[in-house]
Amino acid sequence: MAEAPIQVQKLSKRFRIYHQRSETLKQALVDRRRSRYEEFWAVKDADFQVTEGETFGIIGANGSGKSTLLKCIAGILVPDRGRVAVRGRLASLLEVGAGFHPDYSGRENIFLNGAILGLPRRYINSVLDEIVAFAELEQFIDNPVRNYSSGMYTRLGFSIAIHMDPDILLIDEVLAVGDEAFQRRCMDHIEEMRREGRTLIFVSHAADTVRKLCHRCLWLEAGAERMLGPTDAVVDGYIEEVNRREMAALQQAAEATSGPGWMGVRITSLRVLGPDGQEGLTGTGEPLLVRIGYEAPAGGLNRVRFRVSFHPADGPELVSVQTDDRELGERSLPGSGEVALTIPELPFLDGVYGTKVEIEDIASGRPYVSLDRPQSFRVHGPGRREQGMALVGHRWELPVSDPSAVSA
Repeated sequence: MAEAPIQVQKLSKRFRIYHQRSETLKQALVDRRRSRYEEFWAVKDADFQVTEGETFGIIGANGSGKSTLLKCIAGILVPDRGRVAVRGRLASLLEVGAGFHPDYSGRENIFLNGAILGLPRRYINSVLDEIVAFAELEQFIDNPVRNYSSGMYTRLGFSIAIHMDPDILLIDEVLAVGDEAFQRRCMDHIEEMRREGRTLIFVSHAADTVRKLCHRCLWLEAGAERMLGPTDAVVDGYIEEVNRREMAALQQAAEATSGPGWMGVRITSLRVLGPDGQEGLTGTGEPLLVRIGYEAPAGGLNRVRFRVSFHPADGPELVSVQTDDRELGERSLPGSGEVALTIPELPFLDGVYGTKVEIEDIASGRPYVSLDRPQSFRVHGPGRREQGMALVGHRWELPVSDPSAVSA
């Protein structure tokens, strides 16, 4: 069996965090042996390999060690324990402006990056026009890059990385800096590189993008491996954990903001369940259950309205459903309990969606409590050809038998 292009074996990276900083050279010399610091392990015993032609994802919260791990693989940082073995020409796009000399022009930096990768000048000349065109910098390519915007930095850096004929490409979250059109072109080119059998490591917070691109995924937490395996399973586990922690934070926020003037009403629990009680996971056309626990210490809830809104991740509201005012307008609910919303056949297409839950007074419309940060859940729509966010009932007639007739 051929050797894997990337092998990471028990890799750990440590940094020192100093709690006292010397202000003068004399003080630094005097305090040299007494400097107070703690050791911070940004990466702990990372152990995996990436096979040839594989797109490998790395996910995790901010500060989980993703970028540090990528820099160790790229050779920018030296691990304190363990080793990294890389076979093949490696290009990386880890942060805006990495590898650029600010006083050189864009053109000169292209040649500088090519020389670092060991490419002959003749090859760089052959792809120079393509690099400049992809980066859309024809007008500015001979200006010093210190005058470039972050978007121009990103376009040039990505264009250089993909046109230097790498066997392995490392991509950090830096692509989020580009505009929408540039991101689409980057994704198209990444797809092309995948089809060509290049090896990619992709770090991103965009769960949908990771699902779309990556064969396997590593979830890092506090520098250590939390989960490694097929992308869908790892991302589902990560989203479930994010939801759990976010719900805990929302409950604390609700407790802190619930005023005694509104009976101290709070939402005590929120669970989004799919078939067979799966937490945060369902499918297009399958049932969705939202269970909302509440508490009203003043003795009950009278004439209240429950509302649940759904929206795509980081997007506008898609649909909102609420309880029947005529029914709850004549009823009182106990001081604590749970209500449930059931959607028998969820019409949402493949993607990640968020929820917003509100309890409000029917008469005034004033909210008792509102959890306005999203609680995410995943919808699978495998094999569906529809595009967008929602499924609508439809049928085709091919060809139309009677063009003058409009069927219901």
